[in-house]
Amino acid sequence: MATTFWAWLVSALVIVLLAVVIPGRLGAQSVLRDARGRYSLSRLQVMLWTVVLLSLISGMAFGRFAAGQVDVAGFQIPSQVLWLLGISVGSGVVAAAVKVVKSTNHPESVAAYPMGQERGRLWEMLTAEEGASAGKSIDLAKFQNFVITVMLVLLYIAQAVSALKAVDNPAGIAGLPAFSDAFLVLLGVSHAGYLLGKMPSPVGIPEGGTMAERLASAASEAEVSKTVPEVRTA
Repeated sequence: MATTFWAWLVSALVIVLLAVVIPGRLGAQSVLRDARGRYSLSRLQVMLWTVVLLSLISGMAFGRFAAGQVDVAGFQIPSQVLWLLGISVGSGVVAAAVKVVKSTNHPESVAAYPMGQERGRLWEMLTAEEGASAGKSIDLAKFQNFVITVMLVLLYIAQAVSALKAVDNPAGIAGLPAFSDAFLVLLGVSHAGYLLGKMPSPVGIPEGGTMAERLASAASEAEVSKTVPEVRTA
C-alpha cells in the first residue's frame, strides 16, 4: 500500500503547485483570493476538499495500476462524498454571488485592495469584510465554518488512511471511504450559518481600501492601457 500512499501525497502536492504556486509565478492572482483581492474562506474550503479528494482518487487509481489492475478506476465514489462536494462548491458559488451583489450596491463599505496591490495575511479570511470593523474583528460565522471544515477534512483523511491500511492489496480497494451522514449534516448546517452570516451589511468605511477604490484603480489601469503613446518627430 506504500505506492498508493505516495501517489496520494504526490498528487496532492501537484494540485497545490498548479493551483497556488504557478499562478503566483506567472503574475496572476492567487486562487485563494477573491475579486476583492482578499483571502477567501469559501475558496479555501473548495481548495481543501479538491486537494484531498482528487489526490485520493489519483492515489487509489495509481495503486491499482501498480498492482496490475486493468480497470484502474474501478472503484466507487460514495454518494456522501458527492454531497460533500456539492455543499462545498454550492456554498462557494452562493458566497461569491453575495459578494458581487454587495460590491456592486455598496462598494464604499466593502473592504478590498487596489488592483495589483493585494496584500494581507491568510487569517484575514476569518475577519469581517464590510464596515468599519472589516479586517479587525473575527466573524463568528466564518470562524465556526473554518473550524468545522478543518476538523472534517482531518477526520476524512484519517478515515481514508485507516481504510487503505486495512487492505493488503491496492487491487482490493472498492471505493473512497464513505462520509458519515451525521458529519454531512454538520457540514451543511455549518455552511448554512456561514452564508446567513454574509447577509447583513455593516456600515462604515473599512481601513486599508474599499471596493470603490479597487474599481476606480481598475478603471484607471484600463484607460492607461488604451492610451497610445505620442510619437514625436526627431
